[in-house]
Amino acid sequence: MLGRIADFFRLWWALLYWNSRKSWFQARRGAARCPCQSPSDSGRALETQCDACTSWDRPARFARVCPLLVATPAGLRCSANTADVRPFWGRAFLWYGGAATAIYLTAVLTVFTFLRVIGYPVSIVHVGLPPLWHKVGQARGWFFLERSHQAFAAGKTAEGLLYLANSYQFDPTNYIAGLSLAKNLQAGQPGRSDQVYEQLLRDHPNRRSGTAQDWFRALLARGSYAKIAPLARDELLADARFGGVWLRALLFATRRTGDDALLRAVLASPRAEAKPWRQVIETELLLRSGQRAAAKAALAADWPAGLPPFALFYRVATLIELQEPLAAMDLLEKHRRELEDEAAVTLRLDAYAASKARNLRQQQVDLLLSARLDPPRIKTLCAHLIRYPDAEIFEQVWRRFSREPLALDNDSAGAWFALLCTAGAVGNRDRLHELTAYLKKASSTPFVALTAVEAFLRGETAERSISTFLPILPLPLEVTYALLERYPAPTSKLPPTAPAGPAKP
Repeated sequence: MLGRIADFFRLWWALLYWNSRKSWFQARRGAARCPCQSPSDSGRALETQCDACTSWDRPARFARVCPLLVATPAGLRCSANTADVRPFWGRAFLWYGGAATAIYLTAVLTVFTFLRVIGYPVSIVHVGLPPLWHKVGQARGWFFLERSHQAFAAGKTAEGLLYLANSYQFDPTNYIAGLSLAKNLQAGQPGRSDQVYEQLLRDHPNRRSGTAQDWFRALLARGSYAKIAPLARDELLADARFGGVWLRALLFATRRTGDDALLRAVLASPRAEAKPWRQVIETELLLRSGQRAAAKAALAADWPAGLPPFALFYRVATLIELQEPLAAMDLLEKHRRELEDEAAVTLRLDAYAASKARNLRQQQVDLLLSARLDPPRIKTLCAHLIRYPDAEIFEQVWRRFSREPLALDNDSAGAWFALLCTAGAVGNRDRLHELTAYLKKASSTPFVALTAVEAFLRGETAERSISTFLPILPLPLEVTYALLERYPAPTSKLPPTAPAGPAKP
């Protein structure tokens, strides 16, 4: 056995050593002696012994290195004349190539078995072919993503975040994992969340619009206006489809930062995406400079046809803010066909409330309540009641909702939490407590923070800014805007309220 093992290791050395010596012999033909034949023999075929195999435990095994060694009645002899002794590199390559292939296949099978035992959804093809090795990282990413879902479902938030971070680390191309990580970090680690959103914008340009909108919602909930403004400016100039959404965000953020520089940059931009918004921005700058009369005149004047719907929305909403609800309603009815129904209803409700036209306001509310309350209707009513509180109308909305309540799921959660915040805004403490208790009971986690939200809405905490709590509340965008207007940061020196109303990113 020891001899066999010794010959095995001699084989790998001999393949390189003797082929190299014989190659040198061939290159130096006539000037170098034969490296492997016995010099005491004749040098003729089948008469000459092989010196290279004498140290082997079984010399016949040397034939694996050099097939010129053959068995004769007189023993092992070289079958070539001295001049014909030559190397056999093909055998060396076959032996080394075969060994390398065997080792590689063994390693592939071992790694594949190990990964499948752990639970990674990998194919042996992905493990075996180097061009597909990135698929292994992707499989690991999906594995940890699934584990994160299981952890979150079990209420293990910290564990779920760890799995999510691992998933995105192993596979940065996994957009779903990155977006989920960014959303789950926004409440506890907002800085890290912003970094992930920035990376998603860079790595997935084809999904930039959706990523930017999700990031904007996270920033808005936290009241991070200094970050919203440049994001809104960039997206406004990059994607004309959602120009109204981003201009509204830019107006809202810059009013709170008090910095008009980005608005003026858009106004001066030669980009085609900026052109439709120049009159809106010019009018806004008049307002911010204190020229209210000039701003009113600009709002009431005829604007070019074909402007995006938000331009009309801005004009009507701003007239309402300037205590001109009748002029606002005239302008709305004159151009009613330019707006979607949801935007028109929002403006009517606000105009009626601002002009104290209670009967007209009630008629509009009754019209909304005549059909089953779905999430869009609840969003419209709640955002309006947060801006213009009315306890009687809220109670009417609640009674209608109670008759046909929505099942609490991911699609309807925003409506339930909007009702919760509206109950606090109108001062209905009984409904506020009832909704808080129901949502805590329905949650898969204790949701202790909801108690703090209830205390805030009751005015029983030292905290005065709703942005402390918005990151944990799954609210519609319109309701978020309304709450930030109703409960601004106490240290902010705010210009007039930004136009509020429907925006559909």
